[in-house]
Amino acid sequence: MGKLYDYCQKIDQHIQANGLDVFRTRGALAMKTGFIVTLVGPDDPDDPEKIRALKEAAKEVLDLTLV
Repeated sequence: MGKLYDYCQKIDQHIQANGLDVFRTRGALAMKTGFIVTLVGPDDPDDPEKIRALKEAAKEVLDLTLV
């Protein structure tokens, strides 16, 4: 499993743990990143551009810092 997948899992856990609207939150993230976080699988390659976009979107949409 790579960083991209791990970050997507952290985001999904954050959404669930905070009782956020799943569809609106994932939709907002998809609009910012250009991809749907739940479709990222453990075998997907770590694309630096996707990782950068995901980190920025997580911070902007969820106020979540991915490290």
